[in-house]
Amino acid sequence: MRNFELNISRFFRSISTETLDKIVQILTFMGSQMVIIVLVAIIYFVLDKKAGEKIIYIALTSYGVNNALKGICAVKRPFQVDPDIEAAGVEDATGYSFPSGHSQGAASVYFSIANHFKKTWLWIVAIAIIVIVGFTRIWLGVHFLSDVVVGISLGIGVSLLCGLLYDTFQHSFKSKIILFATTLVIFAPFLYFFYRPNANDMLVYRDFYISYAAYLGFFGAVIIENKLVKFTDLTTLGMKILRAAIGIVIMLVVYLGLKFVFPDGYLILDMVRYFLVIFIGLGIYPLIFKNTRLFKYIYKEVE
Repeated sequence: MRNFELNISRFFRSISTETLDKIVQILTFMGSQMVIIVLVAIIYFVLDKKAGEKIIYIALTSYGVNNALKGICAVKRPFQVDPDIEAAGVEDATGYSFPSGHSQGAASVYFSIANHFKKTWLWIVAIAIIVIVGFTRIWLGVHFLSDVVVGISLGIGVSLLCGLLYDTFQHSFKSKIILFATTLVIFAPFLYFFYRPNANDMLVYRDFYISYAAYLGFFGAVIIENKLVKFTDLTTLGMKILRAAIGIVIMLVVYLGLKFVFPDGYLILDMVRYFLVIFIGLGIYPLIFKNTRLFKYIYKEVE
């Protein structure tokens, strides 16, 4: 089976060109964390806050499952198994290979969006993106076919399970917090299992730690929003678009700014950065502007 999958990787790399690789790398970006952050921020701030919160929960849980399995299975990537495979886009191929993070992330998020809004055209777009992202990971030589198939399957499975859990527990703040806290507790033991004294040995587990930090940021942001903000969807479309744009800019500034400020090679600083991106973007930002038209609908009497 492994030889068969290696031959698939070798075939696609043999017919690849620099131009084709650039096109494929653009397509694979649809499954990247940055695109998904922007997409769920738009849903959260513009379309439906509850739906956004639900999809963020699904996405972060999916990343946790993915990175935990990567650490447990410890499967090398195609270009690591066969040095003759000249992979492209390896800068985004962090950690182990199985299952594919891009494929699972795309499947969990795009499937969740289509499943929530239940529009035929959304299902078509979602399925197309999931398949395309999975194919790009094989084309680039950074994942085996099995990585992609299992990643997509897990993404859909996590979407269905976590979507059901969220719908069951979201009716009260207490029950929702219990659900989110339980998820954090389930992942917590892996913080110990994956720890290595040597910093270089920790690199393959980096994605799990930063996804856990992002989840902590989400947990804190949910508490702040639900207890201190409670912003409404009942405002003008223009205000919704503006608050989403500001929120996305804030998250990008925090992400890129701290990446520039923090020195490289410190996992704890990477964790702080991902924590703050989510915590500030979804919690502190709405708290600061909660009494403005961005988050509070101002009724005007009609004379």
